[in-house]
This record gives sequence, C-alpha cells and structure tokens, in this order.
Amino acid sequence: MKKTLFALSLGFTSIVALSNCAYAQNSENPVAFNDTKIFKSSIRNLAALESPAFMGTYIPDAKNINAKAIKDFQSRFNGASNTMWFADDNGFVSYFVKDGYGNRAFYDKKGRWQYSLLFYGEDKLPRDIRSIIKSTYFDLAITLVEEVQTTEGMAYVVHLEDKSNIKLLRVSKDGEMEIMQELTKE
Repeated sequence: MKKTLFALSLGFTSIVALSNCAYAQNSENPVAFNDTKIFKSSIRNLAALESPAFMGTYIPDAKNINAKAIKDFQSRFNGASNTMWFADDNGFVSYFVKDGYGNRAFYDKKGRWQYSLLFYGEDKLPRDIRSIIKSTYFDLAITLVEEVQTTEGMAYVVHLEDKSNIKLLRVSKDGEMEIMQELTKE
C-alpha cells in the first residue's frame, strides 16, 4: 500500500511539474533584443530574451531545421552539448550548454543568425572589460556574466554582489557602463 501510494504521489508530482513546464513554455512571440540602452526591467526576463512563457515547438529531428542555421550554429558554438531546437513563428531557437551554462541562439526562418545569449563566469570575461568594472566596483564580486550578441553588436550584463547588495550592470564592448538595477539584500 505504501509503495502504491508513493508511486501515485510521485506520478502526480511529475505530472503537475510537467504540466507547469508545458504551460510556461507556450506563449506568443519572443521579445527581440536590439542594441540600445532599453532593457527589460527584470534581469531574469532579459536572461531569456523572451517572455518567460515562450519556448516554441520542440524539433526532435534535425532534418526539420534549416540547414543554414545548423551549419552556422556548429561553427559559431563549437563544443556545445545538450542542444535542443525549437521552432516558432519567427524561426528557430537553439538551447544548449557550453562551459556548464545554458545558452540560447536565435535564427530566422531562412536560417540566418539573429542573436545569442551566452552565460559564463568572471574568468571568461575579457580582461579589459573586467578591469573597467573592478576599478569602479572593487568591493563587489562578479557572480555571472551574460553576453548579449546581436547582428548590431555585443554588450554584457554583469551581475555584481556583496553581502548586502546586488547590482546589474550593462557594459558595452567599448567599456561604457550603466547600472540597470540595484537591489538590497534583506
């Protein structure tokens, strides 16, 4: 009886979890990023570059993906693992893991790369950018870097933190910094 009850509760929990994921992954269209100073107010939404509910339709077979997108992806993101492709009205989205972080690449219907979002730690941040950040925010640790690549350029969203504060900093590839969000830990 206990085993049956445990199996049923585990099954129910799995169904609820999967249904919540499925619900959260259906939506309208992703929010496109353009290289301006206007970012979404929530960094968690910026991290996805899309509404939190969007994911698209999973494509289990690579033959259903534009060959140009696959070729570009393989040359651009060599060493990526756990690659999953999704399709939506705008084209294709690839979710993949590189260096232990989940990343995304977006392609239009013709297989042309549109933009990417790459995550990594402080150690992979270019030295000149890290130096600019640390010279101003020397008391804060860099906890995460989000590299936003578009056809128009690149920018970094850098997460800084100490024991009582969190700052989200936008840094251009030229080193211009702008505080996007400041939070106080309670």
